[in-house]
Amino acid sequence: MKIIITVLLSLFICTNLSAKTFTTDNPAQIYISLWRGCEEACQGFKQSLLDQNLPVEFIVRDAARDKLKLPAMLAEAIELRPDLVVTWGTSVSKHIIGQMTGSNTGSNLGDIPALFMIVADPIGAGIAKSYQQSGRQNVTGVRNRVPEKVQIRTIQDYLGPGKKRIAVIYSTSELNSVLNTEKLQKLSVSLDFELIKRQYRLDDNGKPLPDQLPEIMRELSQLDIDIIYVGSSSYNLQNRLEFTAEAGRYGIPVASGYGNMVTKADGLLAVANRYYNVGKLAANQARKVLFEQQIPGDLEIPSLSRYSVFINMDIARKLEMYPPIQLLRLAELINP
Repeated sequence: MKIIITVLLSLFICTNLSAKTFTTDNPAQIYISLWRGCEEACQGFKQSLLDQNLPVEFIVRDAARDKLKLPAMLAEAIELRPDLVVTWGTSVSKHIIGQMTGSNTGSNLGDIPALFMIVADPIGAGIAKSYQQSGRQNVTGVRNRVPEKVQIRTIQDYLGPGKKRIAVIYSTSELNSVLNTEKLQKLSVSLDFELIKRQYRLDDNGKPLPDQLPEIMRELSQLDIDIIYVGSSSYNLQNRLEFTAEAGRYGIPVASGYGNMVTKADGLLAVANRYYNVGKLAANQARKVLFEQQIPGDLEIPSLSRYSVFINMDIARKLEMYPPIQLLRLAELINP
């Protein structure tokens, strides 16, 4: 009995010695690995922690959409041994945290806690086992995607009755885009729509060749497409101005899971979560790990409880595709 008590006491002491107490003089070090700069989610994450007056210090690194920079980023994170590593996006998270393979549930970061965000399908990407728990002791994250089923039903509500032809243009070099397209294909049966798929041609480095959109849009315009959907594609989001302009040239509306395709381009409809709020949600997860000493792998991978519907009324007028009353009541109207 004495031996058991001694062992338990030793474990208790070791656990408490390993738990860090952060102060202004000794802030929590948070290493943030980014894909395309400190955009809204990154800003929301940082500002939320600062607004809570939590003692934190940020080390920010940006891959600038270059996968070749990720190995050095991983090596630096391991060398610096921050108190938390935050990864943005599927490509960054796959490389920095790593994927689960077979019985291997470890992380590329070893025992350094990791938190992913803006990963479209963390389960399909092999970064997490489920949304109840990541299945990896030192890994947690947050969900940002509005379920594809919700997005497609909203598109169908907008377009009205009848079976619709929905097109998707994606790159096989983006895992999140491939997984999203696979989900759409499965949903096309249960939700009764036809999915028209087109892939970007890639160069030797696996990046889409430039100047393809005019040709692809011209081809789709001849196929009686009802709408083009951008569900999960960093490339399409990055080129949103050209994407929506070329679609508009042929009178094809664009719907998206990215709010920026509508608010900062000429898309018609978006069902999305604001990235800034996703960043705030991630900050709450970070607070639990750093300041409440919760084990990352024990945490649920949460999502926002509300999402936004955006309708670009200027595009609706140009295309003469006015939204139904039920969506007007819910939506945030852009260019009313």
